[in-house]
Amino acid sequence: MGATHPVRQVRPIRLDCLGSGFAFSHGRDWSGFVLDGRVLLDAPPQTLAALYRLGGAEAVAQIELVLLSHLHADHILGMDLLLLELEQGAASRLRGERPLAVAGPPGTHSRLRGIVGRSDRLPERADPRIVWIEDDAPSRFAWGDLEVEHIEVAHDPRLTAHGYRVHLDGRVVAYTGDTRMCPAVDALAEDADVLIVECAGAPREGAVATHLDWPEVYALRERLPARTRILVTHYDHLAAPAVEALPAGIVLAEDGRTYPFD
Repeated sequence: MGATHPVRQVRPIRLDCLGSGFAFSHGRDWSGFVLDGRVLLDAPPQTLAALYRLGGAEAVAQIELVLLSHLHADHILGMDLLLLELEQGAASRLRGERPLAVAGPPGTHSRLRGIVGRSDRLPERADPRIVWIEDDAPSRFAWGDLEVEHIEVAHDPRLTAHGYRVHLDGRVVAYTGDTRMCPAVDALAEDADVLIVECAGAPREGAVATHLDWPEVYALRERLPARTRILVTHYDHLAAPAVEALPAGIVLAEDGRTYPFD
């Protein structure tokens, strides 16, 4: 008899899009997501307001892990008011004593200190209310029942950027953050149920690429298995292709939309 393999136990998960725009915005909210109501994927400037629209103070209080891909303003400025809410706002009373975990590239706490200043809403690193995870990539860590992999991607050569693979209840949700095409993108996507991928477009003439462009996203779709769903974010809405022109299996993220994945 042939070998038997364990049945993969999965349950539906959801992604809530806090914003889908790139740094120049053009009127859209900056890119960010909430995974299953628990994991914040980047903290764009509108994070607190978007969470309140999603589910009020309860939606803020339920965040247990923040994954910051890199330290550009459109990905981290929302941390300031999010921390204020968790310290003094309605969410702090709902949250109780549960600690928050914040993961990011090395230097994350220092960068946020420069943004927040000396306010108590950003505790010192040893304060137990926030657990800081600033590991070099590749690495992995566990937070409760979540397992998270850091994989370094190639974005701006002047800073370190991480993509993430989140293992949740038998599912893998991969998030590129900002990156140009590089082997790390395929490493993030391997066996993923959902890949959230950026597409800020080709660089200006003569500039070094720091983002994916649409032909690269299409080529990525072709080489990944059909079971991997691709959700495109961090894109220029003025230059994006029409939805009906997209290849099958690619979805454009839209501000405020919820995406359930069975």
